[in-house]
Amino acid sequence: MDFNFSADDLLEFPRDLGEEGWFQFLSEQKEAFLRVEEKFGLVLNARVRLRLRGYDRDLEGKLVLDSLLLPHPQAETIRLRLGRATFENTDIEYCERLED
Repeated sequence: MDFNFSADDLLEFPRDLGEEGWFQFLSEQKEAFLRVEEKFGLVLNARVRLRLRGYDRDLEGKLVLDSLLLPHPQAETIRLRLGRATFENTDIEYCERLED
């Protein structure tokens, strides 16, 4: 058997297809979150300070979806979570992104 160890051939090793699939998943997930953020005017997976209707003080923490499933494209509201508080996006009176 002959082995060709030239520098150019080292770049031709096959990549782990599972790794490629993972990066594709992350890319699609990021795009989906951006669409949700744009539609509902939110900043997901980031530290925020917000005030909810009916609360007498602001809450701070990482704003995330309450479910692992993304909302249906025609959804008018979405369930969110900040710490232990769960609420709908329509309950937010004020929201400000904080530095991480």
